[in-house]
Amino acid sequence: MSYNYYQFFLIFSVSGVFLSFLGLIFGGRFSRPSGRPKPIPFNMFFAFSNVLYMASSFTAVLYSVISFIEGGRDLNQVFQIGSFFPAGRIILEFDPLSDFFLLFIFSVFFYISLYQIKYIEKIGREINTPLFSFLFGIMLISVYYVIISFNGFMFMIFWEIMAISSYFLVMTKHYIQGTKRAAFLMAVIMEIGAMLIAVGLIILYLRANSFNLETFKSLTIPVYAKETVFLLFLFGFGAKMGIVPLHIWLPEAHPASPSGVSGILSGVLTSCGVYGVIRFGLYILHPLNTALMLGSVVLIIAALTMFFGVLYMSQTHDIKVLLSYSTVDNMGLILTGIGASLYYNYFGLAGLSALALVASLYALINHAFFKSLLFMGSGNIEYETGSHDIDKFGGILKGMPLTGSLIFIGILSAAGIPPLNGFVSEWLNLEVVFLSFHINSVLPRILIFTVGAVMALSMAVAVSTYVKLYGLSFLGRPRSKEAEKAKEVPSSMNIALLIPVLISISLAGFMYLYTPVLSKVSESVYHINIAGKILKNYIFIPYYGSFSASSPVYLFFYSILFILVFYILYKLIVKPKKRFVDYAWTGGGGEKPIINRHAQVSALGFSNALRIMFNIVYKKGSRSAEQPHELKNPFPYSSYYHNSSGYGSYIFPLIEYYLYLPLIKLFEKISSVTTELMQNGSLNLYIFYIFFVFIAAFFIIVIIPL
Repeated sequence: MSYNYYQFFLIFSVSGVFLSFLGLIFGGRFSRPSGRPKPIPFNMFFAFSNVLYMASSFTAVLYSVISFIEGGRDLNQVFQIGSFFPAGRIILEFDPLSDFFLLFIFSVFFYISLYQIKYIEKIGREINTPLFSFLFGIMLISVYYVIISFNGFMFMIFWEIMAISSYFLVMTKHYIQGTKRAAFLMAVIMEIGAMLIAVGLIILYLRANSFNLETFKSLTIPVYAKETVFLLFLFGFGAKMGIVPLHIWLPEAHPASPSGVSGILSGVLTSCGVYGVIRFGLYILHPLNTALMLGSVVLIIAALTMFFGVLYMSQTHDIKVLLSYSTVDNMGLILTGIGASLYYNYFGLAGLSALALVASLYALINHAFFKSLLFMGSGNIEYETGSHDIDKFGGILKGMPLTGSLIFIGILSAAGIPPLNGFVSEWLNLEVVFLSFHINSVLPRILIFTVGAVMALSMAVAVSTYVKLYGLSFLGRPRSKEAEKAKEVPSSMNIALLIPVLISISLAGFMYLYTPVLSKVSESVYHINIAGKILKNYIFIPYYGSFSASSPVYLFFYSILFILVFYILYKLIVKPKKRFVDYAWTGGGGEKPIINRHAQVSALGFSNALRIMFNIVYKKGSRSAEQPHELKNPFPYSSYYHNSSGYGSYIFPLIEYYLYLPLIKLFEKISSVTTELMQNGSLNLYIFYIFFVFIAAFFIIVIIPL
């Protein structure tokens, strides 16, 4: 059965890529004649190819669903293609971990393929749409093979194809200033991560003499080697996730990209990074003796990622930058579960180790759905207003009620408001932290509780930031003519938003359907199935029944019932009189509002208290908002300088200034010195360099076998 689904996926996806290629060749013939050359406009090739991508994504999702329903052999399918490949036999494997990632990743691909059919039409005359569709298809196929490749060499090939295609997709709006710089920054960080992963794979290959992941898994290697390889994988895949300090590409690439691409970057590429950490860090290396040290490193990185992610998220006035920093924050939450899982594994608490991984995976799928939903929602706003600057919006709910309602549900989920899925995953991760009192060592307990405190802080700040996002964008009075004239987008775009909304609701109200799947995935890593111990009669019990119990199902339906009853009582008992209704937050005023639209609260004013509270993070000593020109900012898209209603705010780029700027200056100096030494026009010196490389290569070849 699985082979048939695999064939269908290939047929649909490759057909979409081929159709896009035809569009590249013949699409120009559909352009209207003009006196000057124009880019290829939107045409039928783009729509048809995206329909084929939807079909291929649906096939991948359907197979994963059937595999988990039927279980047994369908969760462990292996295909081996020939032995002619230099790096060994090409192995494709469908196991619970790969099936799980295929399930939600290609759900995201499905509705984003639908979304961008109309979204790209808006900018179709500015970009090469067949090329965009071609690259999107290449990325879709490469992600599929990244997930199912069980040959390390093939994995790296598809990992690089995925990175290269994402680079060019970010470059879609290349005509906008800053886009090329943002794409280049992303590519640099991605390649640094790829090099770290490659080094880790080479170390394993030298010991296993094979690139087969199952061979890697059975290896017995020294503790120091295992720790080294794990850290290489952590930071290599962490570059894709956006962990601190490798997060700087996210706030640059997201605002530069089309909103559909942003949804893929946040919902798919970061998830692939998490997949790499789990597959190579936990599944293959299965650290036990080293888990205490590695778990501590993961938890510290998780805390820093949540802390900086949410604090910078709170200060931006750009929706897409805000959502990108929210992604950084969520990656920290996901890493917390992985770090706690390593801790519990080290102390022999196998059940809690599996529970922590379940919590991490649940947070991951929730993030993929609500974050892609919010990026598409920001695309709806951009579609109508031509901007993603919060201070240029206001009152959009009046012209875009359906978009506003769908985004509202996504924001409730992202902010962790009960009873939606974001709250469930955050509460589950907090319970994982609370259960650390079972660890019989003081320092690990202190560390994990400290991370829990940072997690609680990030949740609180995230709520206030999402209030800012929705309140300033959809409520109040319009701050620009574009916001005042905004109307609903084409229906297919809102249908695409509706799909993750329904999935998010199901993840909250029907969590008991997903728990066995998550437990099956954790079982593939830790060889213990906890489904029967954490779920009884729709009540979720975090492994130890004496500690706590909660029911997302009951909470969800009781909350809906409470809202309905409260509304009915309000109508029957209070019986509100007919009253004048006008824009919220403006003091009313009817046709002639008494408050000027620019006198409303701004993004800068809303977050001022946080900026004062965490002043040490946001600026450096005397270099404050009054003197932003003293520090050259090499990362312009992150919106560190914010001018709102005539008042400026400068957010000091702490990590960029103290980490990246010194590195940039160092590399520039090394580059200038080496250029002068190596490119001086001396033929004798060039011959010496060749001789030196030959001698060095000879000694490496001789020494390595020893």
